[in-house]
Amino acid sequence: MSAKAFKLGLFSQSSFPAPVSRELLACSPTVNLVATVVSANTLTIGRGQGEVVSSTTDRAHAIQALCWRPDGQFLAVARNDGTVQLLGVENIKAVHRINVSQQPADPDAEPEPIVYVAWARNLTGKRHFGTDYDMASKLRGLGLSLAGELGQGDSRGSRPDDLVDLPHALTFLEIDTSLPKISPLPVSGGTGDDMFVFSTTASLESMFAPLKPEDSDRVDIMVAGTKDGCVHLSIYDSFPIGTFRIPIKQGPSPNSSQVEGGYQLCLHAAHQDVSTHALFLRQNGEEPVKHLYLVPMDLRFVSYSPVNLSLLASKTTTLQKLLRYMKQAQTHIVNEWSSTRELPSRFLSFIQEDLQEMESGPTNIVQALYHTVLTGHVHRPVREWLVDGIADRGHKRWEKAVIAGLENLRNLVHENMLPAIERCTLILSRLSGIARFHEDEDHVGFTNIEITRLVDILSALNLICHRILLITMEELELFRIFSSWVRLTIDRVSSTAVPDDLMEKEALLDPAKILRYIERYLVSSPMAIHFAKVPKGDWDEDWQRMQDCSAVSDELDKQLKLQDAGKSCTKGLAKMAFVVDLLTMKAEGVFKNIAEAEKRSVRFGQALKLELARETSSLETFAAVDTRMCSVPKPNGVDGVTYTAVIPLVAIFEAKIEIINGISSAPSMALYQIPCLDPGSGGRIIDVKFLDDNILLALSHSKGGKPNLLRILFRPVDPQHQTNQSGMAKVSGGAPHPPVREMEFPQDIGPFVPIRMEVMQASDARGGVPARVCLLGKDGVTYKVFSLPEARILRD
Repeated sequence: MSAKAFKLGLFSQSSFPAPVSRELLACSPTVNLVATVVSANTLTIGRGQGEVVSSTTDRAHAIQALCWRPDGQFLAVARNDGTVQLLGVENIKAVHRINVSQQPADPDAEPEPIVYVAWARNLTGKRHFGTDYDMASKLRGLGLSLAGELGQGDSRGSRPDDLVDLPHALTFLEIDTSLPKISPLPVSGGTGDDMFVFSTTASLESMFAPLKPEDSDRVDIMVAGTKDGCVHLSIYDSFPIGTFRIPIKQGPSPNSSQVEGGYQLCLHAAHQDVSTHALFLRQNGEEPVKHLYLVPMDLRFVSYSPVNLSLLASKTTTLQKLLRYMKQAQTHIVNEWSSTRELPSRFLSFIQEDLQEMESGPTNIVQALYHTVLTGHVHRPVREWLVDGIADRGHKRWEKAVIAGLENLRNLVHENMLPAIERCTLILSRLSGIARFHEDEDHVGFTNIEITRLVDILSALNLICHRILLITMEELELFRIFSSWVRLTIDRVSSTAVPDDLMEKEALLDPAKILRYIERYLVSSPMAIHFAKVPKGDWDEDWQRMQDCSAVSDELDKQLKLQDAGKSCTKGLAKMAFVVDLLTMKAEGVFKNIAEAEKRSVRFGQALKLELARETSSLETFAAVDTRMCSVPKPNGVDGVTYTAVIPLVAIFEAKIEIINGISSAPSMALYQIPCLDPGSGGRIIDVKFLDDNILLALSHSKGGKPNLLRILFRPVDPQHQTNQSGMAKVSGGAPHPPVREMEFPQDIGPFVPIRMEVMQASDARGGVPARVCLLGKDGVTYKVFSLPEARILRD
């Protein structure tokens, strides 16, 4: 370490209002933001300068782990109820909620807590991994065989067998941007977390961002580990692949042995070019860690998928979000319809009782008002009801409730529900094309028949929406005329002399429309068939009958015609909530089948035990651990190599994983130690973190407590590997020690003593931030961020 030290620059500093958990500290990979958790279970996202961006408290469910998406757009928050919430950066709204823990056999049992969350980005498909498969028969059936026939670049050098990946080409044929934008929903009247998610334009744009061409071969994979040794995989933010129990297999197959005991996920390593991820497991409990198991996890759906994975994942997750949006819109629509009926029903209930007590004359309000419109005569109970029960104030309330409610209902259907239906139709059309193109492949996960059923149910919902619009527009027009007539009638019966202008205004009103409103809308609404509650037995009967129905829209049309003819019809099928729930349930079945198809391509390889022996033959305790996966290109693919750094001795485990056709072989291992501190200095290493594929940073304290940062070029020139065997790892000899250089903190660092370190590479997002090291002080309050020199300088 005699070379000149690197200089660190103070990028930002702040103080938290209360001590934060050192284990629950997550720095954004793209901007200078940090997520922290205090003892009161309050999650806060703040800027490096101390400004709070957003904050929320959930005392019912403790936070177990935090992790940012690689692009910094979402924060994953794992809670002890077995769920992971994906939160937006600006307002901490729960954009998605993922159920990670498997359903226990005992419904009253507590879900397994989540102990670890990681997020990685992979490049996908044959365009990246170079695998090829024959689609000639399918393409020639469409009249296509050469890449140039679809205009895919320059085909002059293409061979006759160079085929077009049609799903990938379809990725760029997007027309969503030409459709009307989905409008925000009101906050009041919604249910659950989604009533906030869909309430602003900014959150909608974030939720329904179109698939960019540069992201067409990328997929973000979330890995969540539970305390019982399981791992849950989900892709593209919210599409679950499934939950797996991680096997710890040692020894060559088929004679490999299974390691028993309680182990849980504690670390994860991945590289965008490598389809195999590395999982690191430790024993359960809080005791010091003395060994880890490295388990390769092969994700075959990353290296090979008959359908472009990003295309499939983006369409299915967008459909999931649209279904959630439609459910919220349906809830608002029902609430608005109820508001148009509630106040008028109360007014009408008063007069209905009085009319039924009359010895002669009309027995209900429809007959009474019909009589008044045709003759001008007002019965005494009706006159008293108009003058005393309704009067000017009550009429204004009635008018406001009905007109505002109907206008809101119309807007919700026209601006929210119908645009969502249009987008769902486009997505289902795309999925139908994919299913037909791959109809001979059983691992796509869905069929054209399943998608056709979803389209049919969506058509039924579309029919209901257009019927509601027609009824709403007519009711709105008729009510305005009826309301004007009621206003004039109140004025007429309230005064002894009828002014001429009042008679003229009444003469301008169309009595036929007034009578139609009284007869058709006053007491009951034709929309009740779509919104009113039905007995549970009728609902369940229709629900069971529709499970295997392949023509829901035709059946609905038949039942509505029976209703219009005054005949008996089913009561559940015509409900908007029924059709939305049926569509959601059938779509979830398709999602589950897709997930099962992807789940079958997940494989766990042979485990590798990482442990470090002391000279006394006892095992060294791992005070801190970090890991990094690097790629090793080869002629027919790419291999992976993981570097795992442990302290207090800075030792590096190098595990090379050979990958053939997406399947990993048994890892081979080398172990080497890096002398970082001068003997007798009294210093100690506190934390280690990998910055990139070449640089490891080590945080140390001198004997007097002064912090130091060391840069280590950790990749040896010629490591010696040994065959993977169960038992203790031995140090490989002959590898030269990587060079170590000190990095100087600014002089004004003061008494700051860091105990936790996070390192982030440079990012050009949102104006760009340099590579940086983020340090949390011993007091749990002080937080400082230092900028690092450029990577090319650090590698010198």
